[in-house]
Amino acid sequence: MRLKWALLTLALLLACSRSPAPHKRVIVLALDGCDPRLLQRLIKENKLPNFARLASSGGLWSLGTTTPPQSPVAWATFLTGQDPGGHGLFDFLQRDPRRMQPTTSMSEVSDGRYRRQLGAPPFWQVLNQRHIPATLLRVPCWFPAAADQAVTLTGLGTPDLLGSYGTFTYYSEEKPRPLSGGTWVPVEARQGEVHASLIGPNSQSLPLHLSLDLEHGQALIEVDQSQPFLLKRGEWSQWVPVAFAKNRGMVRFLLRSLHPLGLYVSPLNDDPTRPSLPLSNPSTLAARLACRCGRYYTQGMAEDSKALSARVLSDQEYLEQSQEVLAENERLLEQGLSDFKEGLFFFYVGHVDLQSHLFWRQPVEVEKAYTRADRLVGQVLRALDPETTVWVVSDHGFAPFERVFDMNAWLHKEGYLSSQPDQPMEKTDWPRTQAYGVGFNGLYLNLRGRESQGTLNTEQGQALKRQLSEKLLALRDPKTGQAVIQQVYDSAKIYSPAYRDRAPDLIIGYAKGYRVAWEAALGQRSTQVCRGNLDHWNGDHLIDPQLVPGVLLCSRPIGKTDPSLQDLAPTILKQFQVPPPPAMTGRNLLEE
Repeated sequence: MRLKWALLTLALLLACSRSPAPHKRVIVLALDGCDPRLLQRLIKENKLPNFARLASSGGLWSLGTTTPPQSPVAWATFLTGQDPGGHGLFDFLQRDPRRMQPTTSMSEVSDGRYRRQLGAPPFWQVLNQRHIPATLLRVPCWFPAAADQAVTLTGLGTPDLLGSYGTFTYYSEEKPRPLSGGTWVPVEARQGEVHASLIGPNSQSLPLHLSLDLEHGQALIEVDQSQPFLLKRGEWSQWVPVAFAKNRGMVRFLLRSLHPLGLYVSPLNDDPTRPSLPLSNPSTLAARLACRCGRYYTQGMAEDSKALSARVLSDQEYLEQSQEVLAENERLLEQGLSDFKEGLFFFYVGHVDLQSHLFWRQPVEVEKAYTRADRLVGQVLRALDPETTVWVVSDHGFAPFERVFDMNAWLHKEGYLSSQPDQPMEKTDWPRTQAYGVGFNGLYLNLRGRESQGTLNTEQGQALKRQLSEKLLALRDPKTGQAVIQQVYDSAKIYSPAYRDRAPDLIIGYAKGYRVAWEAALGQRSTQVCRGNLDHWNGDHLIDPQLVPGVLLCSRPIGKTDPSLQDLAPTILKQFQVPPPPAMTGRNLLEE
């Protein structure tokens, strides 16, 4: 009997010795738009102590971005370890070749249901197959959330309840004017009372009532007979839950003025306490985080840059709103790190990117954004221990946006595109069109058998690609004499084949200081080929990728001097001793 127990004890000891060791921990903080040159300067000026600490423990490198250097494209490459041809995202916008209309690229609605456009599996699903846990909060390009083994909260690409990337509403007694990114609702105050409707999804609406108190500079606001709340002039409300017949959402109010009335209402966000959109996996995660951290913006692009550009929000009002977005993210990050025990933890923040877009001409505000990002790095470093590797990653850098280039106006001038100014893309004279621009870096050929009204055969298309590339590279801005285009890329030569047929035929790498016109990105055109940029959106990165590398910091030294986004997925898998799938062709950055 004694021998039997001895053998059993020995067997148990051997079994325990063969059991897998606890998983290591990897933390990835994704800081959209962080620029390596600016970051290095601010570190040298001793303004970013936490970035400096992380750089000294491992290193700081410029990170090769994608072609084109757009956030959906770049983060999709990070998530999948594949180039755009492998994962299928090529721009914020793409075209429907049947209807010849622009569409969003990250998700689409079919039969009333959202469907992700990401065409390759993310690397965390490989970890999950080995029972390595993964938590990803505010993860871009992942709406709707998938029912896999990871814990996920969707981020960039998550729509508001109207199905847009964020549509605000402005109620005003002033003369209506067109708004890009919002809806102007004219109202009239009668004896201090205002009656209007709060716009909801699918033609739904709710009664909105305001009682104005001009003497004390405040208004009593009531939505659909809910509990009224008092709002002072210049004051932001907390999140106000609203219940439509088929959807529950939430909005924030800003009382800009009382006489004449000016009331800003945020885009209608899904209410994370009772979401109607697939925001998270498990589906209860969004509500659990809201319970612990308070309600938070659920739309992926939360800072209302459109309202600022439309002069509906002032600089100060926008900055107050963006600070609230950042504060929500700080709470979510703190909660996520507190819950994180092992495996992978990922968190995305878009603050630096948006502030750089809107305040590039105001360096003080951009530096403040980096200082606030340094606080986030500090939150992460508090979780650093010998078993944890910390990565801080940005998808691209930044450059000034000084001159606007209207690709479609140029194509029209050169005889390749037949369209009228400001007309919708679908009304283009397609039988007389050879090429057209859609998206921020894309140029398409009107190919027979692919576009619904194509005019060119394959041989003609190849000849036209060469001709357009030569002309664009030779193009000079008549005002400055500078080159507008730095590089033109043939998608057939730079992308892997899986989704290459979705890609634009040519990818335009703009020169520093230039960017495509907003209307051209939507497939339309203006009457000017080149003009000055007078918009509040004055910094950008939608140019040649060589000019705007991202940032990589690590708590450990890496063995490569020229890291790229495509290297990160296989590197993280290797940290957990998991071999990358064959489709991931990037290198392991931690190998010598």
